Amino acid sequence: MNQIHYVMAKALINRYDYAGVIELLEKMENVDPMMMKLLYSCKYAMNFDFKSAYYEVSGIENIDSDKKLINLKKNLQELMDGRAHVIFSELIENTKMQIENRRYIDFLSRVYRLKEAILKYIFVKNHIDKSKFSFRTEAMSKRMILKVLRKKYKIHNPNLSFAISNYISKYLKDPRYHEALKILNTNKMNEIIELRHACIAGHGFIGVKRRDLVNIYGNPEAIIDDFCHVLERIGVNIRINKYDKINGYILELLKTM
Repeated sequence: MNQIHYVMAKALINRYDYAGVIELLEKMENVDPMMMKLLYSCKYAMNFDFKSAYYEVSGIENIDSDKKLINLKKNLQELMDGRAHVIFSELIENTKMQIENRRYIDFLSRVYRLKEAILKYIFVKNHIDKSKFSFRTEAMSKRMILKVLRKKYKIHNPNLSFAISNYISKYLKDPRYHEALKILNTNKMNEIIELRHACIAGHGFIGVKRRDLVNIYGNPEAIIDDFCHVLERIGVNIRINKYDKINGYILELLKTM
């Protein structure tokens, strides 16, 4: 690989543009097949297709002799299983990537999903066996949650976030949940969610630029910090920089080409 191609590939990898670097490398000869499988795995995982991502990693020869690859395979298996700490970690990191790459509408979409996912997690976690919790369970569906809220708690608001917030305020005594709710329902967080509703990720067509986020929340990265604080307070261990570590591994392989 010549220097120009290396610089191009490195720039794409550092932007988490795995599809772009795959397209670049597939035009070249003698590309490391393990590196390509890692790139494809990351590409699939970025779209939350963890089954395909797992398949790619599992196909790497001598995977059991590499601790980094063993850990990645385990991580992907836990994602497929819907384990809360890895799902939230993946979503936090994915959200962070959007703001770093200036994809503001995608960022707003992830923010909306994070808030809803945290509220759903709090609700369901208080109704099923902790050892059996999974994001893959039917209990996490909006339909099931609203049904339980109506029948058991007489909460009839069809808006999921409002309904669960009402439930937390009335029925949960743990102060950690009330602290989480306070952060999730601040005026500035609600304004960010309303901005999501008004753009094409929601129900409208307005454009979104960084200044819009700054005017509402200050530094947009502070939104991610707030979500991390909420998750830590409710006992979810967040681990970030997974993709930066994988990128470092891929770049080492790239140097050998």
